Amino acid sequence: MLLTCFKHDFKALSRTLVPALIGIAGAAVFGFLSALTFSLTEKSDTAQTGAALPGALNAAAVGSLIVDGMLLAAAMTVIVVLIFVRFYRSMVTDEAYLTFTLPVTPGRLIASKFLASGVWMLIGGAAVTAAGFVVAAGFEASDPFQLVRVFWYLIREAAAEVPLEFFLACLLLLISAVRSYFQITGAILFGASIVRRHKVLVSILLVLGVNFVVGTVLTVFGVATFFQRLYVAAYTDTVSIGAVTWLIVQCAVNALLAAAFWWVNVRIAKKSVNIE
Repeated sequence: MLLTCFKHDFKALSRTLVPALIGIAGAAVFGFLSALTFSLTEKSDTAQTGAALPGALNAAAVGSLIVDGMLLAAAMTVIVVLIFVRFYRSMVTDEAYLTFTLPVTPGRLIASKFLASGVWMLIGGAAVTAAGFVVAAGFEASDPFQLVRVFWYLIREAAAEVPLEFFLACLLLLISAVRSYFQITGAILFGASIVRRHKVLVSILLVLGVNFVVGTVLTVFGVATFFQRLYVAAYTDTVSIGAVTWLIVQCAVNALLAAAFWWVNVRIAKKSVNIE
């Protein structure tokens, strides 16, 4: 039954997220052409070939790259917002009547939506990252037909120089994303469980409040342990924790918080939620 719920949630999200992925692909191609135009303009020699692109075209390419960079930076945020909007509709609005009549436990309902959202977040993150490499390939290529070759070359070069700390940082980012997901969905469910009117407003305020409190605590904890490590290394003879250990501790703390917010989600889902 979990697999069936996952398929349903995944298809429901695809209705809004597939167009977003198409937009990311279009932005990547547009950015590649803009970067290629800028690169060819910078490399051309007017005195020898007389084929230099006009300065206005160069300026247009730079402006296009700025706009394209802003669009790609905002793309992941748009995907995340669409995912939580879908969660709200399936758990709080009229659609929730169907959701809670399914022969499945609240824990599996939450797990299904988390898995579907997680897969789409990974797809969106991979799409945005790939789009960034496509744009970067435009600065290295000499013509559009070199896109694939330069794209894979840049990925191999980036992967060959990745230290252990980078992998741990990526793991921390992944665990933090899981924690943030359950943190936000928990706030949405809690907001919908305590009021019958203005649930959207209450849920948004709770999301902002919980994110602020948890973010502040994690920031203070992270900064304190980081600067403690620097202080111990600089002013004492005690061996301080290394960067790898610091990242592992951060991963453990975020994992514990993720488990706690998961429990909150399941507990609230087991009780009656005020459905619109």
